[in-house]
Amino acid sequence: MNQPSKEIKDALWLMGLQGVNYLVPLFVWPYLMFVLGAEQFGVYSFGIALAQYLTLLVDFGFNLTATKQIAVCRDNREETNRIYTSTMAAKLLLLVLSSLIVGVVSLVPTFAPYRAIVWITWLIVVGNTFSMFWLFQGLGRVRLVAIVNAVVKVLILPLTFVFVRSQADVYIAAWIQVAVFLLSGLVTVMMTEKMDLAHIRPIVWTDVREQLKSSWSIFLSNAATSTYTTLFVVLLACFVSADEVGRYAAAEKLMRCACFMVWIPISQAYFPKISHLCKENSIEAEKLIDKLTLFSLVALGLVGVLLVIGAEPVSRFFGKDYAGIGELMLLLAAVPMLVGVGGIQGEMGLIASGDEKDKKAFCNVYLVAGVIALGSVSALSYLWGAKGAALSLVLTEGFVCCAMCVLNAKRRKTCRK
Repeated sequence: MNQPSKEIKDALWLMGLQGVNYLVPLFVWPYLMFVLGAEQFGVYSFGIALAQYLTLLVDFGFNLTATKQIAVCRDNREETNRIYTSTMAAKLLLLVLSSLIVGVVSLVPTFAPYRAIVWITWLIVVGNTFSMFWLFQGLGRVRLVAIVNAVVKVLILPLTFVFVRSQADVYIAAWIQVAVFLLSGLVTVMMTEKMDLAHIRPIVWTDVREQLKSSWSIFLSNAATSTYTTLFVVLLACFVSADEVGRYAAAEKLMRCACFMVWIPISQAYFPKISHLCKENSIEAEKLIDKLTLFSLVALGLVGVLLVIGAEPVSRFFGKDYAGIGELMLLLAAVPMLVGVGGIQGEMGLIASGDEKDKKAFCNVYLVAGVIALGSVSALSYLWGAKGAALSLVLTEGFVCCAMCVLNAKRRKTCRK
């Protein structure tokens, strides 16, 4: 009887750990929504959303490009150290840039209610800068970091119930969230050193430039993607009150939580596998991508069904302050399936299996999606508020899914010739 592959075991482990990573916040978020109220929860969500957007700047696509480089040369210690050093140097430069962006945002009059929160949540970006997840993933040791993240969340996030007792405690809630990322980053740095996985060498600035250059297209696609995955909360704040921002953020968090609990483990476990396999046996890599696509279609389709079923109970549970959250969940129910299928076809098909031309095509999809998102969310949020933002999200994710499927099919047809 065939034993399950390491990647299947990793994916199952990660699904369980992602369950912990998302179930703990799933208990905390409703509590915050009740205690902070829609307006202060909107303030809190704004700070978290901006921090997530700036984290994408600091990651700069290294979670795909550097991970792939490490996966390919994992047995070459000298090359691993070179990639590690240049990637960390680039991340530190981008961290400085992120602090300048926070300074500019804090000076914008429209964002005056969020001024204090953005500086607190910026420390989340600092913690993510020193997260070594990309290194562990490339080396095939992704379980270890996932366990660390789960344990830290279990230890720290429950402090929310102790210290956050009223609307005035919104900043305490933000500090507790910050502590999770700072501690996770610190522990992974210590693990990297203790396990002798990689070491910083003298910085070669041409290597740093090459890392930035190789990740540029991925960064652009991630930045465009984040327009509708994280920045919608920030953009929505330009058109509606903080309490409506809070309602949209609550519905989207519930949807993303359910979606990512399935999608992220698949991506993290199988991206290095396919990156390595496509160099040795492209046919087997394509078969694996097909299986993952089918699994994502079914699993994330079921997630959407659960969102539909849970819309009415969730609406009743949160009460009048969050009136309309059930309708938002119904609108967002199709998103998980679109994210899963589009993600497999894009990340596994075009990035892990493709070449520079495919990487550029991947980037272009998200650039177009970013334009669609900006235009549609501005128009639809102005007309229908949070419902308009939800419709814009479905429209954008639908475009991305269809485009990735078409481009990957085209790539495969070209390879067979």
